[in-house]
Amino acid sequence: LFQLRTGHVPLNKHLHRISKAPSPTCTACHQKNESVYHFILECPAHARPRNAMRTALGTNACTLANLLHNRKHVKKLLTFIAQTKRFATTFGDVTPPPDRRENR
Repeated sequence: LFQLRTGHVPLNKHLHRISKAPSPTCTACHQKNESVYHFILECPAHARPRNAMRTALGTNACTLANLLHNRKHVKKLLTFIAQTKRFATTFGDVTPPPDRRENR
């Protein structure tokens, strides 16, 4: 979460800046630079999990600031990230554990 907030996350925009990727372009859609904003809110390749997140949180809640800084939204954001599998090779499965209250 901290890396997403600072932009120092293994997305091509940052990786290209530190000479670890040949291009800043998103490898999922090839349309724009793969920034945190693009990955979470724009990339058409991740539309399905993004729409599920928006449905769960409400469209107004889905601003980058809300998603990265509101504790109530972190679980849905991590679910979105896990569904995209974008960071699976770096961080493994980031799916949040089920809420304890859901198991009662």
